[in-house]
Amino acid sequence: MKLQLTLDHGKYHEMLKMADIMADHVDIFEIGFPQVITFGLGLVEEIRKRHPDLCLCVDAKVFHGGTGVTTRCFEAGANIVTVLSGAPNPVISKMVEKAAGYNGKIMCDMAATPRTTGKRTAEVDQLGVDYVMVPSGYIPEYDYDIDAHRRGFFRTKVRPLDLAGVVKRNLQHAKLAVHTGINESNIRDVIALNPEIIMVGRAILEVTDDWPGAADRLKRYMPFEG
Repeated sequence: MKLQLTLDHGKYHEMLKMADIMADHVDIFEIGFPQVITFGLGLVEEIRKRHPDLCLCVDAKVFHGGTGVTTRCFEAGANIVTVLSGAPNPVISKMVEKAAGYNGKIMCDMAATPRTTGKRTAEVDQLGVDYVMVPSGYIPEYDYDIDAHRRGFFRTKVRPLDLAGVVKRNLQHAKLAVHTGINESNIRDVIALNPEIIMVGRAILEVTDDWPGAADRLKRYMPFEG
């Protein structure tokens, strides 16, 4: 079980500082999609240069052009690249194929697919992705059924970890990754699903005087892997 630090905001030098401080306290360091858009893959290259052994996830949110984008991410130093679950199957397959050449991994982001989570999870699992990432349900903006919302119905609430449980039941090969709203008050419930990756942002970043301590406290709840 791994702890992934997600970073969607911050200036260039702040991202480098965070990587320097947290490299020994988290298992995976994520360069979030807003940061990829703002700073480009040069940020990934610089972090890789400074931390050759740090596992880097580039949240590229690929939807099309998978071969080219995936190649650029891995060549910049990524270990994991994300793809949206709504991407066409050939795009995902090409990304999986390309990742193998770099000894990299592909993570499929299931955000905004509550009605089709089970079916799509089974499909992308068969396409060969390494991880399937799902929102925990602890953050309200992820708690609604998009199709019902479009038909004018009230928001259909999704209980915390419902979607993660659906994903877990439909995985045969890929591993589960869970994100959003995870902290010390609920991490035990997340761990009970036995995800491969627990993704945390605010629970670490908001402890401004002790980021390493916040990460270390979360990791104490996670099973020891010797």
